[in-house]
Amino acid sequence: MLLASTEKQELFQLIDRLHEDDVGKVLSYASYLRFLEEREDAEDIACAEAREDEPAVPLSDVLKDYEEKYGPLRRV
Repeated sequence: MLLASTEKQELFQLIDRLHEDDVGKVLSYASYLRFLEEREDAEDIACAEAREDEPAVPLSDVLKDYEEKYGPLRRV
């Protein structure tokens, strides 16, 4: 998720007001979240690579099958 410039500024100001110990906790948690994200990305890549030889089904066929079974798809 990319933050807008104003969100980044607000985040920096918030961190700047924190006590030194709390900044360390924030950085530790941010590192943990980054680790989780990278691990999930690696799992997704491994899954995609394992299935790259499988035939793909066009989305239009999937949507048609869905609508035949459940009715029109509600688009948001």
